Amino acid sequence: MSAERVLAALRRKGAVLAKERDSARYAVFPGGDRRRRPLAKARPDEVAALLSEGAISSSGQDEYRLSEAGGARLRREAAGDNHAFLAQHAAFEPAKVATAKRLMSGGVLGRLAALRDSNGAPWLADHEVRAAQTLRADWERAQRGLLHGSDWSAPPMGSSARGPANAQEKALAARCDARASYQAAIDTLAPPLRRVVEGVCLREEGLEGVERDESWPARSAKLALKLGLAQLALCYASLSR
Repeated sequence: MSAERVLAALRRKGAVLAKERDSARYAVFPGGDRRRRPLAKARPDEVAALLSEGAISSSGQDEYRLSEAGGARLRREAAGDNHAFLAQHAAFEPAKVATAKRLMSGGVLGRLAALRDSNGAPWLADHEVRAAQTLRADWERAQRGLLHGSDWSAPPMGSSARGPANAQEKALAARCDARASYQAAIDTLAPPLRRVVEGVCLREEGLEGVERDESWPARSAKLALKLGLAQLALCYASLSR
């Protein structure tokens, strides 16, 4: 079970977490109707964990609903680490950041990608550029939450018993996948390489600023960035197999 998936299902109006018929397992039923297909399922120990964490509260007769703390938890998860405290208390609109497309067209990495070596060949190889774009795109999707004006009253989008039950769950699942992809890739880098890659690709910092922050000699951040992107490209290639 994904706790976030169960909590997200409970956000649906009238949804309750209750025992399935002739089973010890629990399921989230839309509108509290146990005759309908469950939106998500959970084991008794998982339900007990959510209850002990205060993410759900009892509504009587072995039924549970999303608690205020559970809603705050979802908002924190949806907002990402940088906005977690603010999001649990109120809806927010995060500051605008450069998209992956703008990153390549006018950002720091775009200027670096335009550089040529002594033979006239691009200084950054195509696979290194794609790695930077993929990392940025995953990071952007991971930052998107459930509070940015989406219409969660749309009809369910899942067509199979194992598919997302509605648009909200689908968006949450996509966000979790993007966050996992980003984390798996960035965790392959040594801390110095990670800092320069995140600085340039995510925060659009200049290489001189990175060198100054790291107390590195001139032009060393440029080489560190290329090495970091090469390692990211290898990681993404292995993940796609």
